Amino acid sequence: MDRSWRRAAIVALPFVLAWAAVLAAFAVLRDRLPDPLASHVGPGGQADGFTGLGAFLPVVTTLLLLSGLLAAAAAHRSWRTGLGAWRMLLATGYGTAAMLAYDFVALLGANADAARAADVTFPLWHLAVSLAVAGAVGWAGWLLAGRGPAPAGEPDAAAGSRLPLAEGEAAVWTHSVGSPVLAVVGAGCTLLGVVLAAVTAAAAVTAEAVLIAAGVISVALCRCRVIADRRGLSVAPWFAPRPRLRIPLERIEKATSREAHALGLGGWGYRIQPGRRALVLRSGDALFLRLVTGKEFVVTVDDAATAAALLNTLIERGRPAPGT
Repeated sequence: MDRSWRRAAIVALPFVLAWAAVLAAFAVLRDRLPDPLASHVGPGGQADGFTGLGAFLPVVTTLLLLSGLLAAAAAHRSWRTGLGAWRMLLATGYGTAAMLAYDFVALLGANADAARAADVTFPLWHLAVSLAVAGAVGWAGWLLAGRGPAPAGEPDAAAGSRLPLAEGEAAVWTHSVGSPVLAVVGAGCTLLGVVLAAVTAAAAVTAEAVLIAAGVISVALCRCRVIADRRGLSVAPWFAPRPRLRIPLERIEKATSREAHALGLGGWGYRIQPGRRALVLRSGDALFLRLVTGKEFVVTVDDAATAAALLNTLIERGRPAPGT
């Protein structure tokens, strides 16, 4: 098994173990559980949402194993990232799996021996314990990362390259780029939100609405078109010319290109970091813009070297000649 598949297995393992723990708890408590189950509680800890006993395990299985699959895919596709990103992925995956396992098992325990699901209460101190468990197991995942592999070296950047243009000649560079990760995550979140909304008769469907909204946004951003021309750089979603992210040419100091890894840039989607903004759709070729403010904007897109060369040429053309 090569390193990428080993990483995928290590990240997926806690989700499989969490699923097995919930399955075991359900089997032990099966004869003591009401039908339907209390599956959602309000701010006071009183049950206000319910799920049929037969639907509970399919929902849990979908949530845990789909999450594990997505985490494993991220680890497999980004195995060349450095130690910091690898540790963060492990800590997040292990902590999330542990928190979900505790919450589901504690919820089953709260339902045990209840005459009616409506009578179930879920003391809110469970939330504190859940966070503590997530933190402890997440820290274990962080330590499990160990020293990690050495960060992969980056190819030489096309630093300050130019695209030859005749005087007065105009040029436009455009390329579309998609993200299988965002497409799968978006579809998974939307499906899970719809399933939970359908099987949970809750007065408030906040969690389900958040899942559906996050899924729709992910699908909307899973493919974009990137354009470089005399106005600067612009990025628009695949389905419409607006909304559009635009960086005017006068705000760009220099453009370069090089290989980048999604986790090394903070993960998939629109990432905000100190001194940097990035639209990350996948690992691979990326366009790096150094802005006049000293900050950086990054977008992952194929043929980024041509876009960088064109932007550098247009920036140079727009600068006043020496002595003027």
